[in-house]
Amino acid sequence: MTSTATPSWLPDEQPTPDPPRTTAGTERRTLGLLRQTRSLVTFLRWATLAVGFVIGFLDSDASQAQVLSAGTLLGAMAVWRTVRPARPGNPGETIALLLDVAIAAIAVLISSGWGSPFVLASVPSVLVAGQHGGYLPAFCAASAIAASGAFDAILDPQTTEARDGAQVTLLLLVSAALAGFIHSLARSAEEEHRLAADETARMRNANELLLALHDVAQTLPSSLDLGEVMASTKVRLRELFDFDSVTILVRDQTSSNWRVELADGVRLPATIGDNELATVCRSSLSAPGAVVVHDLLAVSLTGCSALSRSAVIAPLRARGAVVGLVSIESIRPDQFGDRDAALLDELTEPVALAVDNAMWFGRLRTLGAEAERSRIARDLHDRTAQSLAYIAFELERIEASRDGGDPEIAALRDTVRGVVGELRETLYQLRAEIDEDNDLQAAAEIYVPRWAERTGVQASFAADTQGLRLPVQVEQELWRILQESLNNVAKHAQANRVDIRWRIGGGVAQLEIRDDGKGFRATRVGKERFGLVGMRERADAIGAHLTVDAEPGAGTRVLVEIEVPM
Repeated sequence: MTSTATPSWLPDEQPTPDPPRTTAGTERRTLGLLRQTRSLVTFLRWATLAVGFVIGFLDSDASQAQVLSAGTLLGAMAVWRTVRPARPGNPGETIALLLDVAIAAIAVLISSGWGSPFVLASVPSVLVAGQHGGYLPAFCAASAIAASGAFDAILDPQTTEARDGAQVTLLLLVSAALAGFIHSLARSAEEEHRLAADETARMRNANELLLALHDVAQTLPSSLDLGEVMASTKVRLRELFDFDSVTILVRDQTSSNWRVELADGVRLPATIGDNELATVCRSSLSAPGAVVVHDLLAVSLTGCSALSRSAVIAPLRARGAVVGLVSIESIRPDQFGDRDAALLDELTEPVALAVDNAMWFGRLRTLGAEAERSRIARDLHDRTAQSLAYIAFELERIEASRDGGDPEIAALRDTVRGVVGELRETLYQLRAEIDEDNDLQAAAEIYVPRWAERTGVQASFAADTQGLRLPVQVEQELWRILQESLNNVAKHAQANRVDIRWRIGGGVAQLEIRDDGKGFRATRVGKERFGLVGMRERADAIGAHLTVDAEPGAGTRVLVEIEVPM
């Protein structure tokens, strides 16, 4: 057994995401702007407070008691705002802002209004208001402080001049405009930071997706051909496990049987029914992951190989459904352990996806064959049919030109005419299509009587569609299944009568073809017999379920069922 710690199909190195430089740079610029604004406001508080004290004691209309009172209020606020700077967005910041503006207004009011030495000391409060909420709070704060200065002028008009009031008001309004501008810069920086963070998150998600796709690309077989998928999977299983036999079964959705797609070291039939599955496989279908059985005999289970004693088994799940099953077995007990189960778990997901993709590709290829069928029909009509018709005409002309005719030429002419007739019938079958204007019922009502006349087999067609029809592509595949079934009846069944029923209702559509021919043993039909493989492929391509009931001497019944969205 391979003993490497890392599975060989995984990449040795994986790309790592680049650091989010844009986000970090934006965040640094935003924080730097906020720190500079706070530092500026703190500096202005202490500087204007000091200037106010100097002006108040040296040259001011206010008394020393008023200067001291106003300065004490502003000093207390400066100490508090230095210890706890304004932080927009914090709970309680609005109350602190209102208190800041109120103290500044009171200080101006009690220290001679517009003539107060502390007018400049109120500017930081306006800046804080703008930093907190933008232009509107800043202008409201400036207006409140200016109004407090005007209050003293109203009580005593002789204390100041209108020119002083205009200058003070202009100063406060300019400070408010500056504060609003600083706030807009901060918001722009914050928005840039948010966009950069979102972009970084998207880049991180994209990087994670690329890493996941990188892993899948390394593990998933690249081919869309199921045979190549099985071949590459077999090679990888040989690299990872030491086993005596391995089996991969693929679920046949059209018949609810299992197709044996890989059987290495064991002989199995091409198709296995649910009741014919090895008991160890049947018991593991509902398991969430790989299951290890150390000794099959000890737990009364059987493997795909009669000689197997131990096994590790896992269902293959894709798109929420079981699409297959892999069973790795050994003739020795205790051959597999937890490490083998973990390895198989890692492998089953990409293998299941590869199997499912290959099956879907097969369905698409089946659906796409209709265009090729039409092209072949056109080529046969344009070349072969016209050439044969010309040959028949020339033979008839040559025969007529000879006196008494020529038996050999007549026989050859009749043979050519027969070939032309068969070719025309083949062309009719190839070119009979379902489209928007011609549904399955309309096509069958014309085709079935013509088929009965040509083959001599009595045929009836009955439809009960309740005015409904299926998508064109679905009815097209059902139409081809009907043609193939009638072709089987004509060639193999030796039947006297065939009955066709087409029904849509109750959330399901059913196409049934029943004959009274010699029948056959359906469980022993080879892969290439009676065109059943092609019929199953067509049914699988449209998600239908195909049932073939037949017994020797009891006729044959073909039933195609497909769910119809209500």
